[in-house]
Amino acid sequence: MSNPTFSERFCEQHGIPREQYARAVFKRALYRRARPVAWLLPLLKRDYFAADFDLIYQIERIRRLRDFNTESERFHEHSSNRWWLRRRLLIRVSTSRLKNLIKATLPPSSAIQDNTAGGTAIPFESPPDAEKDFMASAGL
Repeated sequence: MSNPTFSERFCEQHGIPREQYARAVFKRALYRRARPVAWLLPLLKRDYFAADFDLIYQIERIRRLRDFNTESERFHEHSSNRWWLRRRLLIRVSTSRLKNLIKATLPPSSAIQDNTAGGTAIPFESPPDAEKDFMASAGL
């Protein structure tokens, strides 16, 4: 595997079979406040976590962290997320937790490896001392 997907790396790092990928990611990405009631909600509304699992299956194939942003936006616009428990009480997966999980799983060089078409690996990145130089030139 020259450039493995998120699910491939995740399963390898955690020593789990591919069939357990979605459940394992779901457990790690769920908001803490949702954990005590997560088992109950599907009994009340069968597809309560459908949007969450849709997101988890969508990010399964990503190879770069920046690809997560599109999937995250789609998740937040999902019609299921208009429901009060999901929107206000955050009884759902956390996109921040998912992003951190992806960061911890994908190699840091994946952005550079996937962008060999001539563009920059990290667009609009400032040189390390650019902020200091700006502050000094502005007299701040």
